[in-house]
Amino acid sequence: SQRVQGSSLPPSPFLSRMAAATPKPTLDELRAARVLLPQIVRPIRYELKIEPDLERFTFDGVEKIDVEVTQATTSVSMHSQELSILSVSFTSAAAGSSSVSPISILFDTKHFVVTFTFEEALPVGKGSFTFNFVGQLNDQMAGFYRSKYTTIKGETRYMASTQFESLSARRCFVCWDEPAAKATFAVTLVVPADRVALSNMPEEESVTLPNGKKMIRFAESPIMSTYLLALCVGEFDFIQTQTTHGVTIRVFTPPGKTDQGRFSLDCARRVLDFYDDFFGIPYPLPKLDMIGIPEFAMGAMENWGLVTYREVELLVDALKVSPQQRQRVATVVTHELSHQWFGNLVTMAWWDDLWLNEGFASWCEIFALEYLFPDWQVWDQFTSDTLGAALRLDALATSHPIQVPIKHAEEVEEVFDAISYCKGGSVVRMLHVFLGNDTFRKGLQAYMQRHKYSNTETVDLWKAFSEASGQAVDELMASWTEQMGFPLVTVESIQWEATEAVLKLNQSWFLADGSQPPNDKLWSIPLIVGGSCLAEGASARTVVMRDRTFELRVPLARAATEEDWIKLNFGQAVPIRVAYPEDMLRRLSHAIRTKAMGAADRAGVVADVFARARACMASPADLLKLMAAYVEEDSCVVWGALSHAIYGLEKVLVENEVMSSQFTAFVNRLIAHVAAKVGWEPKPDDHHLSKMLRGTVVGLLASFSNDPTALAEARKRFDAVIQDPKNPNACPAEYKVPVFRMVLRHGGEAEYRALRQLEKTADSNTEKKQVQLSIGETALPQLKKEVLDWTISGDIKLQDFFYAMGSVSGSGRLGRDLAWTFLKENISKILTMLASASPSLLDAVLSNCSSGFVTAERIAELEAFYAAHALKSNQRRISQILETARVNHAFYSACSKHMAETAFWQAL
Repeated sequence: SQRVQGSSLPPSPFLSRMAAATPKPTLDELRAARVLLPQIVRPIRYELKIEPDLERFTFDGVEKIDVEVTQATTSVSMHSQELSILSVSFTSAAAGSSSVSPISILFDTKHFVVTFTFEEALPVGKGSFTFNFVGQLNDQMAGFYRSKYTTIKGETRYMASTQFESLSARRCFVCWDEPAAKATFAVTLVVPADRVALSNMPEEESVTLPNGKKMIRFAESPIMSTYLLALCVGEFDFIQTQTTHGVTIRVFTPPGKTDQGRFSLDCARRVLDFYDDFFGIPYPLPKLDMIGIPEFAMGAMENWGLVTYREVELLVDALKVSPQQRQRVATVVTHELSHQWFGNLVTMAWWDDLWLNEGFASWCEIFALEYLFPDWQVWDQFTSDTLGAALRLDALATSHPIQVPIKHAEEVEEVFDAISYCKGGSVVRMLHVFLGNDTFRKGLQAYMQRHKYSNTETVDLWKAFSEASGQAVDELMASWTEQMGFPLVTVESIQWEATEAVLKLNQSWFLADGSQPPNDKLWSIPLIVGGSCLAEGASARTVVMRDRTFELRVPLARAATEEDWIKLNFGQAVPIRVAYPEDMLRRLSHAIRTKAMGAADRAGVVADVFARARACMASPADLLKLMAAYVEEDSCVVWGALSHAIYGLEKVLVENEVMSSQFTAFVNRLIAHVAAKVGWEPKPDDHHLSKMLRGTVVGLLASFSNDPTALAEARKRFDAVIQDPKNPNACPAEYKVPVFRMVLRHGGEAEYRALRQLEKTADSNTEKKQVQLSIGETALPQLKKEVLDWTISGDIKLQDFFYAMGSVSGSGRLGRDLAWTFLKENISKILTMLASASPSLLDAVLSNCSSGFVTAERIAELEAFYAAHALKSNQRRISQILETARVNHAFYSACSKHMAETAFWQAL
């Protein structure tokens, strides 16, 4: 592909450091480099008694760890963070042994390791450690922490719950906080008598104590990793059901809201049996609890038998739920429950195989959703959502391999991203399609049986699939998981013959800026082909391209006409981009107009051309001409891909008034047909996807339309919501946020104050979030600043405070500049607020407040700011922000050369 002339910036020292190539280490070298606790003492069983104080925000702990000493030693190291250890002793299991206390206790506060030194060596064999300690119920949503909630009577109270992944079990008890250090857990909780207490296993005994408390003892868990232990103490109601296979499932909700747990309960009931059959191993625990936590840093956490969720990811108000939220809740439930096998029953040996947990669950969630809701077209949606997110991030030179080397455990916090989740899920999907469902399932079941209750590495999974298929799966997959990036497959030429089409192909590493890759890479690429005149069976035949160039012969059923077409990556099952010659793209455009190809492929074509245009490898004119072919498009899936291209163009074109106004007019012409078709009013024949499409279209109207009719429709629904917020018919939930945005953009202070009041009085996080996502759209600069100040006032939960920042920065050039200034002026306060919270929260702040810039001046400011602030745990995200800004700069420069004149738009 020919590169379109863009504009270059001086090299970035920051990015040069991040993207520096390093030799690929061997598996033995990776294992040797891991910083682990000494392996001479290993845990077998933890016995924990925890008593939280929900007024002082502390907890008392009594702990006994049964261990195996494999080598006589005078010192033992474990993990401990933010715990005050009051006493510790060791007792050998040998007959006649007495307990001994260490002569010194040394705390490594950098790595959160505590080392106990004894006067005499601990003997080889079994023994036990006993601890008494005090910990803090922190407000950082990590470890054993507190959440604030409001009772039905309006009283403010606190609950306590845990979030241990990745490295925070050590904040709750002294332990070997490493995934391979599996043990069993016997938990006892002492709590106020009027509170509910939960852990991974069922309650075995409850004893009323004389001090207004009760002591609850839970059954002992199977062998598992520390990060999967869970504790919850608070006020909850619950509903329950039982699976066909006999497992009790409960959903715990805030008091009085059990109806909001029915949808997720039903999803869990159906999918748990489905997974039993698919994995070939029954769910191994006697119960499964799911609980909504008022303050939660992640989306959800797969603790074995006690899955914790953000409330918005679990609870659904049937009268007010949008299709987007309904699908999100179902997706999170299917994701987390797949972890009960993939992650909990079989666990990665170390964090460099995190993708074995998250990538597989990201595939499994869609596989299960297709079973639960076949009319949602979730695999088609996967192409625009999951696969799209994977390719966008992995096109950056600052990406990382799926199997990313992790030396220090703390490094894993930076790889809970779209590579581990979305690219991981995408390569699993590719393998599933390549092997076929029966062979895939056979290999997976063999893997589960072989490694249940133990730890694995990626090679173990490939071995099981290779044995099941008789193919070298490890060789096929190594290029996808062990090296970062993905290929661009270029069709250099196509020759249409009477009985076959001959395509000459070339593969190269695709980079978001279109630059020449720093080194040669090759992928083993399954080539799946579809078209209008293929011979029977041609689409089902998969060949693998392993070399730089390849000649692909596609059998035809008949001689091709001028309108016949062939598409590579048919079904979008492989994480690649494809570049076509002009005539092939013309034929594909015709198939798009006539909807002769499926939705996933129509979405894939525009996504590939947009990515190449953004990389200055295709002209903006070619992109817009292709987009014009979608003028009668009515698929929710395809509009997902189109929307990404539209917003991606708007982000750079907004810098130039001529380009911005012309592009706005272009978008309004493009969406006119679908806007008229879906309308504003719900229809009797509406279904899940038609509602989602209406939400997408109204979102585009909110961003690009100044049509008085559209504004009047939005205003009518806005006023209805403000007048009666509890009326579910006031405004359909699928486009409530766009309605708020549209009215704010054209309104004044009255509309802004009305929404702030709505957020203040809303009784659900879902409704609060709807305001937070839109409030920054207000047209008044002083109110945008007020929104930003609000985010750090303490009035918004820490789990949500970055949403409103994003609503300001996403509202246009002014909002972007204000959010950037806000970040620079308030970084110290934000860092204090997030002192020991998950780095993902600061990632979200940085992304929302410093992304979207295209000018050289702003990029220089970004470089200087991040050079001056040593945000060690966020370096990867920062590098991606900076690289993306440089990509946008080059794209804007290329667009300026073509699109800044009115004549360009008139010629479209």
